[in-house]
Amino acid sequence: MTLRSVLSAALAAALLVGPMTGAARADSSAEAHYKSGMALKSSGQDDQAIKEFEAAVVANPKHVMAWNSLGILYKKKGDFKQAVSAFEKAAALSPKNGQIASNLGMAYYRAGREDDAIKTLDLAVQLDPKNVDALENLGVLKRKKGDVDGAIKALEAVVKIKDKDSNSWNNLAVAYRTAKRDDDALKAYKNAVAIDPSVAEYHFGIGAVHRRKEQIEEAIVEYRKAVELKPDFAEAWYDLGIMYRANHENDLAVPAFQHYLELTRGKDAAADKRVEEDIAKMGGDPKAKPPSGKDKPATGKKKPKGGR
Repeated sequence: MTLRSVLSAALAAALLVGPMTGAARADSSAEAHYKSGMALKSSGQDDQAIKEFEAAVVANPKHVMAWNSLGILYKKKGDFKQAVSAFEKAAALSPKNGQIASNLGMAYYRAGREDDAIKTLDLAVQLDPKNVDALENLGVLKRKKGDVDGAIKALEAVVKIKDKDSNSWNNLAVAYRTAKRDDDALKAYKNAVAIDPSVAEYHFGIGAVHRRKEQIEEAIVEYRKAVELKPDFAEAWYDLGIMYRANHENDLAVPAFQHYLELTRGKDAAADKRVEEDIAKMGGDPKAKPPSGKDKPATGKKKPKGGR
């Protein structure tokens, strides 16, 4: 059933319901359908749950939580247009509910309506400043849209609430890095790694900051950790090659670039040619396969500080 047909049926039901007894009967029916839908949703029977929630809003078009539950399940199924419509109904009925505003904001985002998403998530945070999901989604979206200061403000608030969540620290680190606040970014990345050292992207982020600060050896250490943890991390192999070359370790740069090519060859002909030329300039074979054991990148001797 489309949301439009649900709304039409709900309107018809509202017109047919008589005063008092009919309204009470409709409320009772709506609540029964809603409870049945929640039970079905809890057991993973989403399609049946949707039918029950649709029946609930037909019986009572003002059943806020049935509309909200419909939005959640439509979004889960990837039907973002219907999710938006359902959440909009819920939000109109309960305009001061921060969680519903947060749900609507993310449905807007999934539907490609990023400006509406940011506006609605801002409202969600105003309604409930401790709604950490709304704060985090708002921060990530603002960074993507170029509002880095707004992103940092939201994400700093997140880590005050979720100080043991590595992904939240990583999101903040990325925002700091975007703002070129490198020292703050390093601290945030290191907090993420302290909580979960097994995530390659965190080490890559640290490496990227060290690279920008021209701390070559420190960058190499982190990029190596990234590819050890995630051997198919093409971007980390490429940056590792760049750092080895900057450190005058061409014998290690070549295999790093070869790993990169093995993972990306054919996706971008111009990039392939550029990396192949770099390998050839360093005396390597651009067509050769990288050495085996790519989960353990080669380790070079640390060069003296004055020997670069």
